Amino acid sequence: MEKSTQWNQEDGLSPVGWVAMLICIALFIYEHFWGNGFTTMVVMLYCSFLLPSVLITRRVQEKYFLYTLIYIRAFRKFTIVMSVAFLCLWLIATYTPLIH
Repeated sequence: MEKSTQWNQEDGLSPVGWVAMLICIALFIYEHFWGNGFTTMVVMLYCSFLLPSVLITRRVQEKYFLYTLIYIRAFRKFTIVMSVAFLCLWLIATYTPLIH
């Protein structure tokens, strides 16, 4: 089967992916010591959406999802958007009480 040229993404883990994973680890450490129940749940949701968005690279897509590449790309884009949304939600939930 011919390889798709749509949305040429990287074969390996990009520097942005590494930074996102390090942010995830830092958030877990922060939540362990200073978090509450709501912000811990947001961090867990961030991590659960982050893992597929970072780890489903082009090589993984072509190896395991060859016949469903369009759907996996849409799933990956969705998980990227949800990861960013949960990171923003965590920032708002964590630092809004400090302002008041």
